[in-house]
Amino acid sequence: DALLQIFFFLIQIYGWWAWVHAERVDHGLAVGWMNWRMRLVWVAGTAVAILLWGGGMSRFTDAAAPMADAAVAGLSVAAQILQSVRKVESWVLWISVDILAIGLFAWRGLLVTSALYGLFLVLAVLGLVEWRRKARA
Repeated sequence: DALLQIFFFLIQIYGWWAWVHAERVDHGLAVGWMNWRMRLVWVAGTAVAILLWGGGMSRFTDAAAPMADAAVAGLSVAAQILQSVRKVESWVLWISVDILAIGLFAWRGLLVTSALYGLFLVLAVLGLVEWRRKARA
């Protein structure tokens, strides 16, 4: 978890830099879609990362739900990277993360955390709607 937080800190710095230097359109930042080939690459890479992370957690930790935890972590990493480069698909991943996390934290009895991810889900849906509207085809 600590390594994951270090990664998120570093990707936030990169994301800030990338957004500051991004193309601006209509009083905002340009957002766009990935092509189908890049989507397949990201799906395959994320799936491999989740399987490796989950396998490692299953073997080397006492995590109660290693594959679910790995899915939340892996999808979060992919979503954050894609958001840093302003890809609409990042919101689809955030929505997936939020849905998984709501169930995972409710199952663990962490209802406040689960509710927080419910709020994140609403924000991610709003983000997807807004970025789809602004995205260039």
